[in-house]
Amino acid sequence: MIDLSLPLATRKRQPRQRLAPEDWLGIVVVAALVVLVLAPMAAVLLQAFVPGAFSGQSRGIGFGGLLEIFERPLWRRALWNSMFLATIAAVIGGLMGSGLAILRHSSRLALGPALDVAAWAIIILPSFILAQGWILFASRGGLANQWFGLGFVPDLVFNPWGLAVVMSLKSFPFAYLTVSAALQWRMEDYTHAARLNGAGPMRVLLTVRLPMLLPAVLSGALLIFIDVLGDFGLPAALATTYRFPTLTYAIYVAINQSPIRFDLAGVMAFYVTVIMLLAVVAYFRVLRSRRYDFLGAKAKLAPVEARNTALLPNAVAFAALTVALLIPIGASVLVSFTDRISRGIAFDNLTLRHYGYVLETGGAFLSALRTSTGIAAQAAIGSGLIAAAAAYVVTFSGFRLNRLIDLTCTLSLAVPGVVLGIGYIFIWNAPLVDRAGLSLYGHPSILVLAGIAGAVPIAVRVLLGAMAQVPASMLQAAALQGAGLARRIGTIVVPLIAAALVSATLTAFGAAMFDLAINSILRPPRLDVLPVYVNRAFEQGEFGAATAATLLAGGLTVAIIAGISTAARLALARLIEAPDPKGAAHADA
Repeated sequence: MIDLSLPLATRKRQPRQRLAPEDWLGIVVVAALVVLVLAPMAAVLLQAFVPGAFSGQSRGIGFGGLLEIFERPLWRRALWNSMFLATIAAVIGGLMGSGLAILRHSSRLALGPALDVAAWAIIILPSFILAQGWILFASRGGLANQWFGLGFVPDLVFNPWGLAVVMSLKSFPFAYLTVSAALQWRMEDYTHAARLNGAGPMRVLLTVRLPMLLPAVLSGALLIFIDVLGDFGLPAALATTYRFPTLTYAIYVAINQSPIRFDLAGVMAFYVTVIMLLAVVAYFRVLRSRRYDFLGAKAKLAPVEARNTALLPNAVAFAALTVALLIPIGASVLVSFTDRISRGIAFDNLTLRHYGYVLETGGAFLSALRTSTGIAAQAAIGSGLIAAAAAYVVTFSGFRLNRLIDLTCTLSLAVPGVVLGIGYIFIWNAPLVDRAGLSLYGHPSILVLAGIAGAVPIAVRVLLGAMAQVPASMLQAAALQGAGLARRIGTIVVPLIAAALVSATLTAFGAAMFDLAINSILRPPRLDVLPVYVNRAFEQGEFGAATAATLLAGGLTVAIIAGISTAARLALARLIEAPDPKGAAHADA
């Protein structure tokens, strides 16, 4: 780690060590992370052991609240359902993602690039949109039954095992991407040795390749488990179709019932957090039980093979694309252009009235879209600034709390939006905060803060990789010439990481636009926001309006991201290609 705060000669003349500019920047980053992430999470944990700690009605320390979840049939069922969904989806999704990754990299599939794009698309798409697509397709009044006469589909999907499969289809890309990354390098010596000893292709796969891929497979399964356990979109979409309570939806119900049970919501949020931490601990224990460092000097990048057009592997890839993406998205698109689902496939059943309804001047959709766009823009800018500062401090300074910054940004990746939202209620609705005039609960700004908190961890991961490519010698040279911290960042770091900074900021913008969990829990009562508008329309049976609003908002979001990304890329290219005026003057002389 290199400290770039002051030139070396200047530092030797200091009789007392003072805080360097990087240290002050680190203090600001830590303070921001405490407010955005650490304090809300600490509030959730404290509330579980001290019920009423943030409402002024504390009943002392005890475990009664933790045990109450087992005394209530609904909450006990929600705990079991969440564990069942997360575990089964981790197994099915892990196997599916790992299998597709091995198939993708064992031969150059014709549909391989489509699998790569689909994996990222499924991760980016909000889960409630995919869940709504499945409901429109598989419910008794859905497309499968009404249009295609597939009466067995509703019973096949709407049961615990069917829902676990649906969740695995939403989350398998985590396993696909982690295993794909592990397959970039190959040690052919091991496979050659196995084949020389008579092992067939299947035995080589089971006894050589899969054991070497175990860390990647387990990483993918863990990510799936965490993603499904903290998912709010599926139970929210299922609320009007199939009764299947989960912990995340039970938290939402607890703060929207009468009387409001913040204490019980805090207990359930505590269980979600603890289960996730236990899963992470178990993962690390498995990895430390043996060594997996098999790469050696003879390791080679996976060769680019001729495109494989064989029927079976491409059929498998097409089937995965169909059930994971084409069915739910296709169902939403069809419903948005359909007058009534019950009228079946007919030309006179096609309509644009749903789009006309949501675009009606002064309508709730346009109001919700404007509000969510503004909140997402503020969250994106805030997360980009904080993430850039955090990445700079961690990469280029010797700040004593660098490990805390890195650990906070890593662990908060696993914090569900529902849990974060409950923590924000405890902090920003506390009587002490209210008396100080700082209460943000019921104000739109709390959505901005929560959006920043949710986006910072991802943005930091993106920017750390870009910062690692910046030579520290450049910053040292600038510091020796007297350039201050702001000038070094503005003239050296920002131009070199501009592309990554734009990507991180736009990713935060897209995520904040469709964050149903945060918006459902923290939204002020009379504020229209896009995810809640779509979900409410779906709950009220206005499926055409809900899907039309989703497609319009999604199209606008993609257009904004694409436009800003293209403009930033062109501006950066022009900046790099622009001639140096001083250099041109010297050349003329």
